[in-house]
Amino acid sequence: MNGLIIDFVADYVCPWCWIGRYRLELALNHLRQEQPTLPVRISQRPFELNPDMPAEGMDRDAYAASKFGSVEAAQGLWARVASVAAMDGLEIKFDTITRQPNTLNAHRLVAWAGTKGRGLALSARLYPAFFREGADLGDLATLAQLAGEVGLPMEEATGFLASDIGIDDTRRMLDAAQNGGIDGVPVYIFNRKTSVIGAQPLERLLEAMGQALEPEA
Repeated sequence: MNGLIIDFVADYVCPWCWIGRYRLELALNHLRQEQPTLPVRISQRPFELNPDMPAEGMDRDAYAASKFGSVEAAQGLWARVASVAAMDGLEIKFDTITRQPNTLNAHRLVAWAGTKGRGLALSARLYPAFFREGADLGDLATLAQLAGEVGLPMEEATGFLASDIGIDDTRRMLDAAQNGGIDGVPVYIFNRKTSVIGAQPLERLLEAMGQALEPEA
């Protein structure tokens, strides 16, 4: 493919990933204005922010205390993240989140949606569902409903989630990210040769895209 391939490594319960995804779209809009015929493909790569999270998830306050030392410490960090998100026009309501989910099923559902041409749409829906609406992304019925909201058949999504299809593939991709040295997200990899770590400013993303599009010497 003569164009731009973007591997976007992220987790749907990572606020910086939502910010990073938003900034990626901004960068792509700029790029399309300059190169409207350039083919672009986004390949979503899963990452688990909390790989040891129980399958059923856990109470949000208990999670905050175990990860950050106390709920109060977590709230201070979250307030700062929310203020950054607000500067990008993203509304994060941490107080609506009552459950910290395991995101394995969310990742495999997005991969399934991708086979039906709705992977990007579903992934874009999951971020506000969690951060603005407090949806439990570990609940299978909730995931199926969100799939339905982006035009996927809910009954088919429900059946997929009730099966084991895609679990091994998703775990292999999670292992690949870890084995590849990724220990924090978001990570952008452009054309398999230029990478950017973190929710970087628009200018940095455009710079990395430009480097990735330069012809090989």
